[in-house]
Amino acid sequence: MTVECCKIFIIMGKNKRFNKMSEIAWVFGVLFISIGVFLVTKAGFGVSMVVAPAYIIHLAVEHFLPWYTFGKSEYILQGVLLAAMCLIIRKFNWRYLLSFLTAVIYGVILDLWFALFGGSAPYESLAARIVSLAAGVVITSLAIALFFRTYLPQQVYELFVSQVANKFGFKTEKFKLGYDITSLVIAVILALIVSHRFEDVRFTDCIGIGTVVCTVFNALIISLCGKGLDKLFGFEPALPKVYKILNSNLAH
Repeated sequence: MTVECCKIFIIMGKNKRFNKMSEIAWVFGVLFISIGVFLVTKAGFGVSMVVAPAYIIHLAVEHFLPWYTFGKSEYILQGVLLAAMCLIIRKFNWRYLLSFLTAVIYGVILDLWFALFGGSAPYESLAARIVSLAAGVVITSLAIALFFRTYLPQQVYELFVSQVANKFGFKTEKFKLGYDITSLVIAVILALIVSHRFEDVRFTDCIGIGTVVCTVFNALIISLCGKGLDKLFGFEPALPKVYKILNSNLAH
């Protein structure tokens, strides 16, 4: 299905009529980020540092609450992060809720993939795991490149970085690096605790070579995907009134 989505996307890009793709970029971004996270998780080599805390919390909590899926853990944790952000910057904007809505949509779709394709247990074949990791990293990077080209709300992770950095005058890139390192440290601590507490949870399922691959290659692949997208598409808003409402509101 992923291959077919990519083919449709490329065919659309060859048509010059598709030069107002900002909103479509958001749709494919949400779809691809859920597929990418699903594939990286199924590889069983560890997940990215960004989603690792939510994944590890899910692995622990599901022992007591079977309904607490990875997707639910993602948007619940992002909801907590959103509340923390509002306290830190001492500001609330209704647009922030749209970022949470994006997180909920992503989480629901993520759970759908796991429900359709055998849960979160890693693939048994080493070859399948390697292919799943590689495909997941590429698709996740493509999703992020798409998000960079839409004005519609991204998830709370990105919102937290941009809003806190703006509030205190930090450089976004440096603050993002600090945020990622903090997420990794928290994830390592959680993984040590959870893997020690529950025999069926291995530390390497949470933090492993997959985490390293995501960290090292994501930025490069995002850049390459972005260059390819810019050659194929134009990302002007197709709904200028919506664009104006969201951006004018965010500025106040």
